[in-house]
Amino acid sequence: MGMTQVKGKVVTVEQPSYVLYTAFSDMRNFVAALPPDKKEGVVATEDTIEGEVQGFKMGLQITHKTPFSSLMFQNYGNTPFEFAITVFFDAIDSYKTAFHLELNADLPMMVKMMIGSKLQEGIDQITEQLGMALSGKIDPSKIDPEAFAEEMRKRYS
Repeated sequence: MGMTQVKGKVVTVEQPSYVLYTAFSDMRNFVAALPPDKKEGVVATEDTIEGEVQGFKMGLQITHKTPFSSLMFQNYGNTPFEFAITVFFDAIDSYKTAFHLELNADLPMMVKMMIGSKLQEGIDQITEQLGMALSGKIDPSKIDPEAFAEEMRKRYS
């Protein structure tokens, strides 16, 4: 296995950094934003979330908080590999925030060979969708993690 690092593109979100940080710092907010048919089997606490995506049981746990600036999420529960996602909220002014993600993953060699070069595109796409949802440009409940996983699997398998 080898460590893979992907830094996502930066998007501007028309929300104060403290609003974004507050929304992301409680995993129960993610469940509240899911469409009703996707909530079944998803379990969340303030710091953890676990559910099934494309037949894989996966989870995230908040492991580090820097108020109004960043949050680190790491794999939680039964995941196929170890990873960490850091979400950054850099205040531009009182009403705008530069938002981006960084992924660090210890990918098995076969997985790295299959999708490693496409992770940048995937992280950028997630960042764009989250940015639009956080700016109110799309309904967050319309973001379907299973559809995204299916699209990534089709593109890169």
